[in-house]
Amino acid sequence: MAAGASLDPSAREVPLSAVLLAALADADRVPVRVGDLLDRTADRGFGLLLLVLGLPMLIPFLPPGSSTVVGPVYAACAVQMLRGAPRPWVPRRFRDWVLSPTAARALRERGVPIVRRVERLSRPRGLWVSERVAVRAAGVMVLLMGVVLLSPLPFLNTLPALAVMMIGVGLLNRDAVFMLAGLLAGTATLALVGLSAGLIVVLLGRLRTVP
Repeated sequence: MAAGASLDPSAREVPLSAVLLAALADADRVPVRVGDLLDRTADRGFGLLLLVLGLPMLIPFLPPGSSTVVGPVYAACAVQMLRGAPRPWVPRRFRDWVLSPTAARALRERGVPIVRRVERLSRPRGLWVSERVAVRAAGVMVLLMGVVLLSPLPFLNTLPALAVMMIGVGLLNRDAVFMLAGLLAGTATLALVGLSAGLIVVLLGRLRTVP
């Protein structure tokens, strides 16, 4: 499917887990690009895209350094959300990234079940602000999570991904519970980053004073 192609309106009613499973069904024999996954979900808006982008970082199958690719994509999506873009766009470099058979299998066997559980838990629980305000608030947090992924601090992939996924679910289903949970998870991540950075500064300061 070409980038930006429109989906049949009825396709939007198909659960995301089914869409992902169909895209990954032949991944052992046919290479799957990230762009192929995004094209199947782009018409569902930023919420679904954030959920899809969060999965690879939540499941530890990506090679070292992948966060330096995913982080800028988070940031790019966030900027579009803040600007009020009607639909998401991602850089060609990320779209052309081919999932290895191991990565595709992990996404199919571990990622899809996660999405199925989320689909059972989430439902419309009215946002108390307009969708425009909610999208921009989410955009700020997603931007910050993208910056966190670019930081040199270790073991900080899972929390930003979890925050982004919950925000995505909140936007997708207009679910205030998931939206607030994602914002809280993002806030906790920022606090952890600040604490870790402070400890590192203190440690380096003490090392410099050692004779």
